[in-house]
Amino acid sequence: MLYDNLPIFKSALNLVVYIETIVKGFDRYEKYGIGLDLRVYSKEILFLIQRANMAKERQKELEALRDKCEELKMLIRVAQELKAFKGLKQFAEVSKLTMAVVIQAQGWLKQTARISK
Repeated sequence: MLYDNLPIFKSALNLVVYIETIVKGFDRYEKYGIGLDLRVYSKEILFLIQRANMAKERQKELEALRDKCEELKMLIRVAQELKAFKGLKQFAEVSKLTMAVVIQAQGWLKQTARISK
C-alpha cells in the first residue's frame, strides 16, 4: 500500500470516518438519501487518491479527484440546507476536513502540471 503514508490519503480517510460517524445520526430520510451520497463520494475520493498515486500520468486522475472533491462540497452544502446535520458543529467539521483534502488535491495537481511541462 504505497498510498497510505500520503498526507492527502490520511486527510481523506479522516473525512470518510467522520462522515460515516455523523451519517449514523441523520434522520432516516436523510440517512438513506443525502447521507448515502456523502458516504459514497467520500469513499470515491479515497479510491481516486490511490489511482492517482499509482498512475504514470497523474494529471487525468488528479483532475477527477479535484472534480469529485467539488461535488462532495456541493453535497455537504445541500445536506446543510436540508438540515441533515445535527448542528453547526458537524457542518463546520465536515467542511474543514473536506477543505483539507481539496487544498492538498489542488496542490498535488499544480505540482504535477509543473512537472509535466
